[in-house]
Amino acid sequence: MGIKHYHLDYHSIDYDRLKPDAIQIAIPIHLLADDYSIPIDSTGVKRMPGPFTLTSEMVKHLKEAYFEAYAEAPSATDAVVDVELYNVTDGAVVTKVTYSGDSGLKVSSDIAATLKTLTGKVLAARINVTTASATAGATQLIRSIVLRLVLGVS
Repeated sequence: MGIKHYHLDYHSIDYDRLKPDAIQIAIPIHLLADDYSIPIDSTGVKRMPGPFTLTSEMVKHLKEAYFEAYAEAPSATDAVVDVELYNVTDGAVVTKVTYSGDSGLKVSSDIAATLKTLTGKVLAARINVTTASATAGATQLIRSIVLRLVLGVS
């Protein structure tokens, strides 16, 4: 048999000839890439990592977008922790995933349409304890927070 060689000339694959979304690329934006243990025995915002400006280039070919977080089991199960994608510019929560005494990977619904309206805004993750644990010294370990952008290149 042997190896067949093919040569593609310049413009042999034209953008207008590709089927819609023929090529998709998922880009993770890590807003929290290190472990962070938060106190859950009091309410309030505990950390706001990863601020960045959402540019028009980031959403130009955006097809889907998901906000996700991973947390370990808390030391007490009576607290509620919201891990939020926060619009710093306007002071508003874009989306969130909630841990109510539980753990694991949590993923939001598709937020692509919302992100397309927020170009030029500063966004960040925000870890917000909305219901405090009655156990003094209770904590929860947040391992990662990611904004996953899915781009369609066609």
